Amino acid sequence: MKPLLPLMATLLAVASLTSAADIRTWTSIAGTTIDAEFVEMKYGRVFLKTAEGKVKQIPKSKLITVDQELVDQLSDPFASKKAEAEEAAAAKASDGLYALFGDELRNADKKKVSTDALAGKTVGIYFSAHWCPPCRAFTPELVKFHKKVATEGKPFEIVFVSSDRDKSSMYDYMDEMDMPWLALPFGDDHKATLSQKYGVSGIPKLVIVDEDGELVTKNGRGDVSGKGADAIDGWN
Repeated sequence: MKPLLPLMATLLAVASLTSAADIRTWTSIAGTTIDAEFVEMKYGRVFLKTAEGKVKQIPKSKLITVDQELVDQLSDPFASKKAEAEEAAAAKASDGLYALFGDELRNADKKKVSTDALAGKTVGIYFSAHWCPPCRAFTPELVKFHKKVATEGKPFEIVFVSSDRDKSSMYDYMDEMDMPWLALPFGDDHKATLSQKYGVSGIPKLVIVDEDGELVTKNGRGDVSGKGADAIDGWN
């Protein structure tokens, strides 16, 4: 039988190394430092254990910023992932088409569709309404244009921004006109922002933006009426 002492010595050495690896220098805003291992944060105080096993505590607010951030990460193992997710969401919200429309759109079946569906496409923002006679005259022309462009496999989509009086009228309009495109959710706050951004004072109006959400033209209606399916080539 092998002696236990060498084995115990090895285990203690490993434990010591592991503990030592967790020890770091913590710095207060006053400039004082302490070499210790993080234990926990409780009631706004950070508990630290030195190499000698002594537990010391310091208010989190007394630590320098970088150490406070580390305490947050150590207190919540998922903090860094949460922060990354929040940063990604913020970047997404400020990015191109997401800034214009938000995260979700709707189709004619009232189903949610991610704004991701617009990725890589030129987008027509169609301001229109069921009650508007000029809109009802132009919409069939735009539907025909959209279907022709889709048949040719060109990266283009339309987002309908409704000025209808209620949600039911909006979807009735989409169904009646056989709109094959997407729509901003009825009553969405982005409608007012879009109307202001593009100076919409009357409908119908078709604004064209590129895949990054940058303005191409505010006269999409004139282009479609004057050039037909060829209008798409002037927008790319």
